[in-house]
Amino acid sequence: MIDIIISLILYTLFGLIGILLFKRINFTKNIFNKKQSAIYLSIYYIVFGFFLGQLEDGNPDIRYQIGFGLGHYFVCFIGAVIGTFLGMGFKFSFNKELFYYALHGSIICGSILFIFAI
Repeated sequence: MIDIIISLILYTLFGLIGILLFKRINFTKNIFNKKQSAIYLSIYYIVFGFFLGQLEDGNPDIRYQIGFGLGHYFVCFIGAVIGTFLGMGFKFSFNKELFYYALHGSIICGSILFIFAI
């Protein structure tokens, strides 16, 4: 239970970093504020989680890998939602580009964290 809370806090911080970083760089404003790029990056992150689920100890079968990938994406998504909620001054909307910045920040930083964790 404590590892889920720590992951949620980390992904929220990654979402806030994504908002602060991607909002200020002009090059990323054109790429990371679109829904289509968020969908592509989300699919990548889920599949990446499937493959990383193979490396876990006690990996019984494919169902564990699917749960591993979807579980990590769910925590990443919730972290981006909380990061957007905090970044918008306790208001939230999926239609704002800040949510896409937070989701991209959570996925990119989460992928880097996964790579170093291996």
